[in-house]
Amino acid sequence: MTKSKYWAWTAKENAELRSEEIGAPGPNEVLIRTRYTGISPGTEMALYMMTHVGFADPKNTYAKYPHRGGYLNVGIVEEVGDDVKADFPPGTWVYSSAGHCQYSIASPHGGPARGCLRLSESLQVPEAAFLGMAQIGYTAPYLAPASLGQKTAVLGAGLVGNFAAQLYAASGADVAVAEKDSFRRAIAEKCGLTTVSDADELAERLGGEPSIVVEATGVPALCVKSFELVAQGGRVAILSSPRGEATVNFYNHIHAKVISVIGAHGKAVADGKAAGALMIELAGKGALDLAGVLTHVESWQDAPRVWEIYARGAQQRLGTVFDWEK
Repeated sequence: MTKSKYWAWTAKENAELRSEEIGAPGPNEVLIRTRYTGISPGTEMALYMMTHVGFADPKNTYAKYPHRGGYLNVGIVEEVGDDVKADFPPGTWVYSSAGHCQYSIASPHGGPARGCLRLSESLQVPEAAFLGMAQIGYTAPYLAPASLGQKTAVLGAGLVGNFAAQLYAASGADVAVAEKDSFRRAIAEKCGLTTVSDADELAERLGGEPSIVVEATGVPALCVKSFELVAQGGRVAILSSPRGEATVNFYNHIHAKVISVIGAHGKAVADGKAAGALMIELAGKGALDLAGVLTHVESWQDAPRVWEIYARGAQQRLGTVFDWEK
């Protein structure tokens, strides 16, 4: 048995360090020692702050306390079952959706445990924890793909918006990102993206109305703004998880403009494993900048302090990773 510590949220904005014992991996499983975990500023913080819409739904068993936080994990295989030892020998670096924990079990080739993906040597770094955020960002171009040179706008330069814009740019789209926060704009520009400070400047920067608009802020009113910004006959992908309500004029905003509104929830990607492998491939060859969004590396023991920073707005901070050896 392996003793492991993990962070659990037992009530609104209350984190507790708990312990558990993990058994030896089965024939198709690996035991992973966590090296880094990343913070998801959207879903993770909504669960920590109890603003996730699922708390009000008795049928939703995910958004409930106690909740094991996190889902962005980079680790190293320590023990391996006989059926997978050829592909995942001890010492292999992997990415999985395990949370903020010291150890976890995964099934690399399918099974009852979560899966994991092998990481190349160049991705044995803290920022690899953001591969899961990139995969969420990929949902927008997956559901609303852009052709070469197609005018595309992204509202919001948080982690998901940044990665969505990078992926559209990698596909050859003409992309601009609207972000009011100068710190996030600077990071987006460091990642090679074109930015504006006001969404109303997007059409001028792109040389015409965007035919694709991606909402990546989570602000309900900006979903409506997306309908106003998109060109006639265009597509709007709601990539964020808007929490709240907004008033929509269905005739003016959607019907008369003949636009398509796409709910780009991450579960819409048919093959999550293939999408994860694609993010690893793109990051490995430099087509996806993970390091550019990393702003802080913290000790895993300081997690409650860091979650409180995010709960209070996290100024001058974007991508945070916990180092489990720090």
